[in-house]
Amino acid sequence: MVANPTKWTLETAQAERDEQKRRNSPGSFFYAQGRALVSAAGYFHDGRLTHASRGGVARKHRHRINLALFGQLMASFEYMLKDFVAQGIDLVDVLDDRLKGEKWLSLDIERVLNQRVAQVSVGALLVHPTMGWHDPDQVNDRFKSLYGNEPIATDEIRELRRLWVLRHTVAHNAGFLTGPDAGRLGLPHLKESVVAIDAEYLEETFGFLRPIATRVARDSGKALLMKWLRPLGPQGADWDRDEETYRSLKWLGTLVDSRPTPLPSLNETDYQADWQDLHGFV
Repeated sequence: MVANPTKWTLETAQAERDEQKRRNSPGSFFYAQGRALVSAAGYFHDGRLTHASRGGVARKHRHRINLALFGQLMASFEYMLKDFVAQGIDLVDVLDDRLKGEKWLSLDIERVLNQRVAQVSVGALLVHPTMGWHDPDQVNDRFKSLYGNEPIATDEIRELRRLWVLRHTVAHNAGFLTGPDAGRLGLPHLKESVVAIDAEYLEETFGFLRPIATRVARDSGKALLMKWLRPLGPQGADWDRDEETYRSLKWLGTLVDSRPTPLPSLNETDYQADWQDLHGFV
C-alpha cells in the first residue's frame, strides 16, 4: 500500500519535491535521499529513550537500523550514477554514436521482455541493468568516454572500494564480515566479525559521496549541455525551440544541496548566458 498524505501536510510537500528531483535531477535526488537517511540515523539516539530503554536491546535494534540505512545510502548513490547516464540518453541524441561503441552496454532478449510491464525509458533499459557500477575505475572510464571527465578522484578510489565491500557485506551477509571480504578491506584480523555502523559513520559516508555526486552533476552535466548546444551554433539561439530540452539538461547538471529547496527556475536569460559562453554571440 502506498502512502498518500493530504495536500496540507509537510510530508506531501517533501514528497513532491523529492519526486521532481527524482524525475529531473539525479544528483539533487541523491542529496535529498542521503540527507533523509542520515537524519533518520540521528533520530534514534538515547536522548529519545527513557533510561530504562537504553540497554542492549535498543543498541541491537539501532545497529540493525543503521545497517539498513547504510545499504540504502549506497543504493541511492548507485542509482544516481546510473540515472544520470540514462536520463541523458533519453534527453538528447548527441551521445548515440559513442554509445554504440560502449562494450559495457548490451541488450538481450530476456531483459527486453522483462520490461514489458514496467515500460521504462530507453535510457533506463540500456543502463540500469548493467554491472560494474561498484568499480570506481569502470565508472571513471565510462564517464570519461561519454563526457570527457572522471567524477571520482584518484585519492577517493580506495575508500569508495571499501564502501562497496561494506555494502556487499551488509546486503548479502547481514553485516557479517567474511574472510574474503575482510581481505578485500585490507583488515584480515576482522574476519568473522559484524561491522559496526553508527550515525556518525553514515554522516561521514554521505559527506564522502557528496563531492562525487556534485562532480557527476556539474562537470558531466555541463559537458553534455555543451555537446548539445555546440552543433546548434549555425542555427542561432532560439529559446522557443530549445526551452524544453535546455531546461531538462540544466536540471540534469544540477545538484541542489538542500533537501527543502526545490530545483531552480530556469528562463531565457540562463539560456542566453550559456549560449553566449559557448558561441560568443546571441
